[in-house]
Amino acid sequence: MIRTLFTGLLFMMSAICYAGGQPAAGELRMRMSDLESLSADFEQTVYAAEGDIVQQASGHMLAARPGRVRWNTDAPFEQLIVTNGKTLWLYDPDLEQVTIKPFDADLGKTPAVLFIGDLQALEDSYSVSLEEEGTSALFTLLPNKADSLYEKVTLRFEGLTPVTMALWDTLGQKTDIHFDHLQRNPPWTVDQFEFIPPEGVDIIGDE
Repeated sequence: MIRTLFTGLLFMMSAICYAGGQPAAGELRMRMSDLESLSADFEQTVYAAEGDIVQQASGHMLAARPGRVRWNTDAPFEQLIVTNGKTLWLYDPDLEQVTIKPFDADLGKTPAVLFIGDLQALEDSYSVSLEEEGTSALFTLLPNKADSLYEKVTLRFEGLTPVTMALWDTLGQKTDIHFDHLQRNPPWTVDQFEFIPPEGVDIIGDE
């Protein structure tokens, strides 16, 4: 699972709430319709169900349609997740281990697919609502499927730029992700979404 990928209080605001998921889902598709690739630094904080901080990490992400993601977490929690849309590689340098498995493009199981997946499938996976204030838009996504790994996902935009993402999993943990130095549609190469395991590392699974 690619865990992407925010914390914020929304108060003292006049919210525009869309009744029902269809209009809000359409608005979300509109904001991402011309988003072919995305590059950003990120800061990620994971909270336990009781609210205590479990882990804090930072790094860089690059995503591109269709289905490509490169998610690099810096030390001391160094980890690299790469997918070309078919195969997913999870490389842990500390363990000298690479896990290889098919990439799951199910929006309910991998919310990062929101950035690089099939936007037309959005309403099939989530009920979407929207609150707006000025140029800020907060989308709340509730899964339609019982086997979803998340109870709720939120995504905040400033204008057309996604700036934060939050995920509540079924165990009660919350993950906040803040994006910085974000670029819409940066150039990329196919090689950035492939991974060759370093010599000598343990390989778990296969394609």
